Amino acid sequence: AGIDATVVVQMFSRYEYDNSYAADSVKRHPGRLALVCTIDPTLPDAAETLSYWVRERGATGVRLLTSTHPDAPWLDDPRTHGLWDLARALEITIIVQVFSDLVPRLRNILKRFPNQPVALDHLGYPALDDGAPYEKAAPLFSLTDFPNLTLKFSTDNIIAAAKGKSTQREFFERLVERFGASRLMWSSNYNLVFTPGLKEQLATARGILSFLSEGEKQQVFGGNALRLWPSLQKP
Repeated sequence: AGIDATVVVQMFSRYEYDNSYAADSVKRHPGRLALVCTIDPTLPDAAETLSYWVRERGATGVRLLTSTHPDAPWLDDPRTHGLWDLARALEITIIVQVFSDLVPRLRNILKRFPNQPVALDHLGYPALDDGAPYEKAAPLFSLTDFPNLTLKFSTDNIIAAAKGKSTQREFFERLVERFGASRLMWSSNYNLVFTPGLKEQLATARGILSFLSEGEKQQVFGGNALRLWPSLQKP
């Protein structure tokens, strides 16, 4: 597909919190793959579990899912602050999966841990069908004042940006204008998204963001991921 290296994110819908398959795959391809594990932050042993996947199995990131807990009150609960402290000590990136209604909780935790690198999964699933000025996506655009936050947009967002009154070019131009290319990175959501194939997904994303400069393209399609997951080898 023309991809030199990639971040493997634990597939919860298949294996839930057992990161073994992803960890084994990354071990077989060091430098080309980086592992983001998934744990349950509500369990009493969450810190010990994270420490195991990082120190023993090579994870360089952790994904925290809110879809598994209605309203996700744990996201900004002080009882989970120790997990964020540990992630900072381990020097790993946290990927947070939230929906737009949970952005206020996300803001709280970003304020609490301004030095912790965080990536927002799927842009927080904003509704885009209303088109410019994208009032439905206001929660997403409210996050511009957190420099420790990088936005991870996926094929899902590219598909959503073509629905209703929205156009893909218009939305992504607005996204770059607000956040800058240094805070955006492409992800495929492969293999949950099989059609089109991975090569075609990358080509589509590159085509939509063709308005970027060459330096900005390097950031969005690799440089920002290398910053958050430095274990990947730079091509």
